[in-house]
Amino acid sequence: MAMPLFRLQRTILFTLTSLLFVSAQSYAAQYGASIGNSVWQATPPSPLYCELTHPIPNMGMARFTHRSGEDLKFRLDPYGQPLQKGSAELMALPPNWKPGDAPVDLGKVNVGLGEEGVHIDSEQAHLMVEVLEQGLNPTFMQTPADKRYAPIRGHLSALGFKPAFAEYVQCRGNLLPVNFDQISRSAITFPGGGIDISTADKELLSLIMRYINADPSVKYVFLDGHSDSYGSRRDNRKLSKERTDTVLNYLIDLGLNEAMVTARYHGERYPIVPNNTKANRAKNRRVTIRLEREGIALGDPVVPSDAQVQYDNGSADTAN
Repeated sequence: MAMPLFRLQRTILFTLTSLLFVSAQSYAAQYGASIGNSVWQATPPSPLYCELTHPIPNMGMARFTHRSGEDLKFRLDPYGQPLQKGSAELMALPPNWKPGDAPVDLGKVNVGLGEEGVHIDSEQAHLMVEVLEQGLNPTFMQTPADKRYAPIRGHLSALGFKPAFAEYVQCRGNLLPVNFDQISRSAITFPGGGIDISTADKELLSLIMRYINADPSVKYVFLDGHSDSYGSRRDNRKLSKERTDTVLNYLIDLGLNEAMVTARYHGERYPIVPNNTKANRAKNRRVTIRLEREGIALGDPVVPSDAQVQYDNGSADTAN
């Protein structure tokens, strides 16, 4: 029996609609490593930096980075501009062979222009790691406002993630608690008239030495000794030298190469706060420690980086 005309028209319309939907999906911009080329690589163990990388073909290099003294972060270094500047959805999707698993919404991310790529903070980065361990694929999704352009999808593949992540975890366990930015400017403070280093400051000096030993780019150590303004300038200069020598000798005992050191002492010349209260004078009794990497100008001025203008003595009590 011949099909009625109206039913034939409906069947044709449904078929065309389905084909258009499949066509739209097939023409969506899809980025992601296939089963045969999903590669994860961890950097060798280091006390300063750990990284886990995963190339996304034609899209960019995915990087989980962990710097000493900081938390886990993620960034996508793009090849060109696969994602448009603005925002994108971040979803954890099941692989094709596990279609029954529910997707997980990981929030939105900002997409920069060109080399800016995608930078993700520690909270979302940890979520990405969690879903990768579960076998889900963190996926960046964009639907351009201009409907002439296809939707964009780019995913990190969970294939091969776990072995490389185990290496990353081993690296993470060896990280120092500080990085160069956090440890390169330090200060040891002293009691009035004293040159003894406190227990807490001895721990700080030990940490500084751990960092110097771990970072071969540190080539210079500058020590600058200071006093408060109580007493004569001559006595204060002498006391600041004794404090500098105390710190220097302690670092040498910990293994510091003396050839790296420039030691200076300034007396009361460079207070960081006015010497007008007991608390302020305690801040001025200090030896600053500055680490510098290779390539700095060796003609640094004698004035220490934390120095301020000279202040009047203000009220006085027994100090130095």
